[in-house]
Amino acid sequence: MYLLKRVFITLSIAIPILSCSDFDEQDFTVLLPNAGEDFIFLTGEEGTSINLDGTESSDVNGLGFEYKWEIVDFPEGTPPALEGATTSTPTLQVDEGISGRIVVSLIIFRDDQQARDFINVDVNPSTANVLLVNAIEGSEEARLVMAEIRIEGNPVSPLNADDTYYSINLEAAADAEGNVVFNVEYNDSTLSITRPVTALASYTLYLAGGQDTPELILIEKRYNETTIPLSWVGLDAVNMAPGISDMVLWIDATTVGFSVSPIDPLFRGLGVREEFGVLSFGQSGEILFPKGNLSTVPIWATQNGERISTDSGITLNRIDEGQFGTFILFEDSSSEFGYTLKFVNNTELLPAN
Repeated sequence: MYLLKRVFITLSIAIPILSCSDFDEQDFTVLLPNAGEDFIFLTGEEGTSINLDGTESSDVNGLGFEYKWEIVDFPEGTPPALEGATTSTPTLQVDEGISGRIVVSLIIFRDDQQARDFINVDVNPSTANVLLVNAIEGSEEARLVMAEIRIEGNPVSPLNADDTYYSINLEAAADAEGNVVFNVEYNDSTLSITRPVTALASYTLYLAGGQDTPELILIEKRYNETTIPLSWVGLDAVNMAPGISDMVLWIDATTVGFSVSPIDPLFRGLGVREEFGVLSFGQSGEILFPKGNLSTVPIWATQNGERISTDSGITLNRIDEGQFGTFILFEDSSSEFGYTLKFVNNTELLPAN
């Protein structure tokens, strides 16, 4: 899994740097590689030559270095050709019909010192990811069915998520305006929802409401495995409990030196980006949270200051990059509070690269 601008840079000073790269651990150097910013490339408008630029790479001591570019991953089909791989500005040649992500690595090196950076080039992107969550209490399973792209999702039991994100081929599934029809089989009927879908985005499709009054809610994620910065994780919160209009998540961090506090004020003190806020039914919030601060402290939901859910907790780890997960508040009569809060580890649900 490659992050947006996952950069491996190591310094000559004696500070340990942790990395979970798929590549060998880098030596400490003073080389600062910069492969450029990720971007989308459309062959129909710009031809089939993609210009890369590593000229922003530098050497702290100004002693000079050499370049080596490599293609790390590419979509099915004819492999791209890399011209000028030992220069600062090489060129990728791609087929007109190629569609998907090309991952390119830039290594700058001097003698036995080297450092590496990555860039993602999305060529003619035509896919999006969607996850199905059955948020209805009861006995009926749900299944995502999209005949146009041959998706028949796994049966999803009540108050649970499917076990994978499904790749939506927008060339087949979207109309001229970019709208996609999602069909979910539930309780001997088929529910449908039509929404605009953007290439390379990730979505969660919630089956909500009750057994007799089901509804579909599609929520786009701002952060996913390709947009989470190094050393951060993405956390979501979604209110799928009908009748709860002002759900707030609380965290008991007394074991790590904080108090029992709403997640937003506590996380803001740790440098968190964005906020969960107060969530009504069908609403979601997202934050980026420092990976090094992950903890197993209990987290629960409240309404008007009153606790309404069981304990939950973050089930991500301190090792993998690009992690993200979702807190979901479900209506649940089996819970002593009437609702249950679950954490879905979205990282584990992603399709294998």
